[in-house]
Amino acid sequence: MKPDHNSNRYFTVEQLEELAVAKYIEAALTPAGVERDELLDEAKRFASRAKMKSWLMGEIGAVPHRRNYH
Repeated sequence: MKPDHNSNRYFTVEQLEELAVAKYIEAALTPAGVERDELLDEAKRFASRAKMKSWLMGEIGAVPHRRNYH
């Protein structure tokens, strides 16, 4: 089931980042072709939304606590 693109605005930055990573992994496991290209495009959209939302939250002074993944 694909997520509703209109509901993406309600995802947290971390959720958007996790969705992007999941799509990149799924694309890596998918043979080259249209389906893989679509997965990569979707991953890029999630990553872009995460970056934009993070920037916007910083602009309004509402920066959420970020996990350290390292």
